[in-house]
This record gives sequence, structure tokens and C-alpha cells, in this order.
Amino acid sequence: MNNFAKALSKLSQVGITMVVTIGLGFFIGKWLDNLLNTNMIFLFIFTFLGIGGAFRNLYIMVIKDYKKEEAKEEKDRINYSSKEL
Repeated sequence: MNNFAKALSKLSQVGITMVVTIGLGFFIGKWLDNLLNTNMIFLFIFTFLGIGGAFRNLYIMVIKDYKKEEAKEEKDRINYSSKEL
């Protein structure tokens, strides 16, 4: 797969993850407000929890990709140095 397709898939994965996580928090909060007859208290709480969860997921995805790239570079360095000998 070429670099453009990889970047596009990562970008869409990030976007979908953020929209779904925040949207889920929003709708759970709205549902609880309607169920308990409160005035948008749970809407704000769960929306902010959704935002926090979305950024946490984004952080985990970035760290995982960073570690994968680091391991790949280390492997390339080892292969290059073994070819020199």
C-alpha cells in the first residue's frame, strides 16, 4: 500500500473514532437527562467524557504507530550494519 493510502486510512480512522466517541457520550448524556428529567447536566458531563475518551484513543493510536516505526527503523539499522560487515 502506498504512503498516501496509509495516511488517508489513518486520518479516516482518527476522524471516525473521535466522532463516534464524542457522539456516544453526547447521546448517553441526552438519554440520561431525558430519563431523569434533569437540565442538560448529564449531557455536558458525558460529552466532556466523550471528548476525553476521544483524545485518549488518539494518544494511544499515535504512541502505537510511533513504537511501530521505531522498531522498523531499528530493524533497518541492524540489517544495514550487518550488510556492512
